[in-house]
Amino acid sequence: MWLHIVIFVILFLLATGSRLGWLHVEQIGTQKGRKLFLAVALTGNIMGLAMTCTKGGGEIYQDGYELKKEENSYEKKFMVSMEGEETGSIYVQIPEKEMEEEDSQQQEVLTEEGKLEKKLLDFIAKYNSQKSDPDYYYLPSSWNGKNLEWKTPYDNTGNLLAAMTMAAAFAIIVMTAREEQSARAKRYEELMMDYPGLIMKFTLLVQAGMTVRNAFRKMTVDYKRKNEKRAAYEELVTACNEMESGISEMEAYRRFGERCGHVKYKTFATLLIQNLQKGSRQMGEMLEKESVEAWDDRKRKAKVLGEAATTKLLLPMVLMLGVVMAIIMLPACLSFYG
Repeated sequence: MWLHIVIFVILFLLATGSRLGWLHVEQIGTQKGRKLFLAVALTGNIMGLAMTCTKGGGEIYQDGYELKKEENSYEKKFMVSMEGEETGSIYVQIPEKEMEEEDSQQQEVLTEEGKLEKKLLDFIAKYNSQKSDPDYYYLPSSWNGKNLEWKTPYDNTGNLLAAMTMAAAFAIIVMTAREEQSARAKRYEELMMDYPGLIMKFTLLVQAGMTVRNAFRKMTVDYKRKNEKRAAYEELVTACNEMESGISEMEAYRRFGERCGHVKYKTFATLLIQNLQKGSRQMGEMLEKESVEAWDDRKRKAKVLGEAATTKLLLPMVLMLGVVMAIIMLPACLSFYG
């Protein structure tokens, strides 16, 4: 029971502390992961508490105990205390099995606790044979002038369930954090790969005489016709929607760069803002220079990815070499030994 109480207290402190600002948990996983952690841990702890309360255990019997006999024999575990001192656990067979006489060699192997347990089981069997009750099996309240105290052990299934759900909740936090990190890395790579094409198309439209706003709108319309999801162009769509809803161009461009979160896009947004502030005299030249640099970066990135792919193919190539060598050497070895 105490384990469930501790888990409830920990979850309450975590939820209250994060809500009131006492604990800064923003760096621990993601918001989705933290919510799933609380939900899984709380649900598992409630289920474990229900199992603990239902199955119970821990009842103490000082005046002996009677067990209902059934058609088939069954075994039940008890904790035995003699004169208030716990002597250990014992499994009682109801009714008892017919035990064969053990030889002296097997008796020597028994430890002191084993010998004591065997003596107690023999006493219980003799005690019940004297009772000769066909319906009940009795556990005595005293033995050799010493009081016996019988205690049913606690059922740990609920505690085990609560512990397992807590471990699963922590695993969920780690998994969601890795998923989000992987998604961010994938989005970053996608933004970097799309930037050269985006900046080149924008440069051509501006050099053809379009305004920056019209160039954004044109690129958005062309993107929607393709029916595919690309992070950079989705942010373009968002920027156009913001400008059409009344947000100023300067603010829309600034938000565009911040949402992308990539250095290149922030530089692109800065160029657009400078164009609004200082005019478009050198706009074409700066965009053309940015486009050339973007394509150079794209080439370097493609070269790095190619080298990484070559490294990944090294192990399969070695395995294929081993297969080829086996095909060549096996017939030669067979013919030699034949």
